[in-house]
Amino acid sequence: MNREKLALNHAIMIEMIRRSGTTDFEMIHLLKNGDSKEFTPYGEGIPDWQTFIDFYRTHTEKLEKAIINGYTITFLTKNALKTLLKIKYDLVENIDYQDFDFYLDGLVLTKSQIEDLQNFISLNWKVIDKQSANEKHHVKIELHYME
Repeated sequence: MNREKLALNHAIMIEMIRRSGTTDFEMIHLLKNGDSKEFTPYGEGIPDWQTFIDFYRTHTEKLEKAIINGYTITFLTKNALKTLLKIKYDLVENIDYQDFDFYLDGLVLTKSQIEDLQNFISLNWKVIDKQSANEKHHVKIELHYME
């Protein structure tokens, strides 16, 4: 199954909504309603919720597929990666992992989380499963230079 390619801001907004426990179908329903005030409980949008609604109106099929089937982020900076780790997995720098210039290390994820991360992360990052013990996987995420 091909995943839709999304810009970072749209991926963050999807994950902000999911974090609240809202289902994918409820999210699509909110987008169809098109009232940006309904998104207020999910926090401040990046750039804003109306932009997310407008993107949905012009790219309905693409965004619905991304929400339901998954997405890949087109490009991801290290700070944006850290933001997504916080939103999706509640992982915090210097508590759950360390930042070492060109990589993040010390993450402990489940196999399912690793697969999810590998599916959405942009091609400029590489997820390395360093060591596994039972259900816990010690993971490093490093900047991957593409030629």
